[in-house]
Amino acid sequence: MNITINPGAATEDAAQIDEIINKISNSLETLNNAIKGNIPDGIDTKWSNEVRDKWVKYYTDEVPAAIEAMKASASNLRLAVEKALAYSQGQ
Repeated sequence: MNITINPGAATEDAAQIDEIINKISNSLETLNNAIKGNIPDGIDTKWSNEVRDKWVKYYTDEVPAAIEAMKASASNLRLAVEKALAYSQGQ
């Protein structure tokens, strides 16, 4: 079986994933600060508690898990290039 890998493209894809991760992280941090600033802990209503609770769960559980999965994808691309190049060179 022949496998063709374009190392430049795969490495660029991994770099783009890194850039997306950074943009998402920065945007979510801005959103987190906005939520905390606009719905401070002193506001005790049903809707404010629900928004804060759901946001905290999303921001502390789901977002980090998704970002880790994206980082793993970038890492896998880099590793695939490494392994393919090593294999093609008979190493």
